[in-house]
Amino acid sequence: MQSLKLLAALLVCTVFIFGFSQVGTLVTNQWLPHTNSFSESTLIANAEVSNRSKTDALEKVEAAKNSWLSNGTIYLEWAGELQPFPKEAFTFYIPESVELAEDSSHNPLKVELPNGTLLEQIELLSQTSDIFSAMDTEKLKKDLEEVASHLKEGDHTFSFSDYLVDDEVMDQTNLQITLNIAGQTSISELQEVLNGKEIKLRGNEGFSIDTWLENEEMTLSDEAASVLASMLFELIAPTNFGVVERHISKELPTWANEGYEARFQKEKMDFAFTNPNTSEYTITISVNGATITGELNGAPLPFTYEVNQVEMQTLSPKTVIQYSATIPGSGTRVKETGKNGSYVQLVRTATDASGQITETLVYSEDYYAPIQRVELHALTKPVVTTDPTNPNTIGNNNGTNTNPNTNNGTNINTGSNTNIGNTNTNTNTSGTNTNTNNPTGNQNNNTGGTNSNNDTNTDGTNNNNTGLGNGNANDDYNEEPGTGSGYIGK
Repeated sequence: MQSLKLLAALLVCTVFIFGFSQVGTLVTNQWLPHTNSFSESTLIANAEVSNRSKTDALEKVEAAKNSWLSNGTIYLEWAGELQPFPKEAFTFYIPESVELAEDSSHNPLKVELPNGTLLEQIELLSQTSDIFSAMDTEKLKKDLEEVASHLKEGDHTFSFSDYLVDDEVMDQTNLQITLNIAGQTSISELQEVLNGKEIKLRGNEGFSIDTWLENEEMTLSDEAASVLASMLFELIAPTNFGVVERHISKELPTWANEGYEARFQKEKMDFAFTNPNTSEYTITISVNGATITGELNGAPLPFTYEVNQVEMQTLSPKTVIQYSATIPGSGTRVKETGKNGSYVQLVRTATDASGQITETLVYSEDYYAPIQRVELHALTKPVVTTDPTNPNTIGNNNGTNTNPNTNNGTNINTGSNTNIGNTNTNTNTSGTNTNTNNPTGNQNNNTGGTNSNNDTNTDGTNNNNTGLGNGNANDDYNEEPGTGSGYIGK
């Protein structure tokens, strides 16, 4: 009997303990804070999971991953060319990441990128498998997984040039240009200021001579800075660098090659260009004697670039004649000898690995007007022409023309009576005035000379012969005598 009581007591205790534990768990889950929730300031990737259960955290991290996959892009870059990397290539282990997440810390996701996918993308962009031996692909893989494990938002670019361990395996950019500056007053200035200087062209950034001189705390004259600008403009010609600002002079300087001049004038004219690549390039300047040399080094360019002269014209000057009282006789003097002008057009082409031209643009189009030739000529008197058959010079009237002509009969004038300077009018009071050369019979013109007629004819005919000189006007009613020189009519 006592054994039964003891057994019953044990059963009651067992049921009580079991039931209390179950009820306690239920009450805790329903009315008390979750003891399995993450604490404050807990993140998994970019998802905030503070005070959330693991189940809720799992859902939130999954949603954050899906958002990351559809927003932002990862780019691989090589020689200036960008290629999107497929985010779907990453394998995410979200449950394991949530389970292992630590409270009050920033926990990354467990992510894995297959090696085969990465190598495939590298070869697709570089178009060669030789790059594998020159690159630290493991480091590139870790950097890509780092972005994915934290679900970093926005765009991210990974340049192969940052992972090269053997630069000599791949073709690098190496360009060089030399200008002859012999006889220029700026040689010593260029030697002192620029020799041995380096210009760093950072990726996706611009360069300006004015800004560079200011940052380097250097001072150059406009001529010396123009030499530098022209050298740089010609140096970057066979690249994909883009020119932002450039100016030229009225005349091509002796040290500049046609189509490659770039003029600088402080606070007025600058020379600026951009490096569109993600890689950094270095320009080294050296001044040796009468030459200045620029050398560009850096990562490979996207394509092969070439600049060609497609048009070149020489423009001859015209001759301008000016008259001067200081030139004696019929002499001439050259005031300005003149100079030929020119027009030149350069075109840059980009060619891919297969030999196809992918881009063509006008790199420069320069016009230099010719300087006109100016000649000074002497002032000369105008030549007076004379009629060799007429002994009287035009405008030289020395004779007297009087013709009180009264005619009661027929007045016949056989000539054309034109008297330069005066008008000779015949009056016929009773007869018929017949003029074979002037049908109107009112005014006779004497084209040759002076008509002098003092005859008075009341019944007959008065014939006036044509004069041979020039005379003044003679009006039959005007008592004032004209002046002229000619034959007397009969």
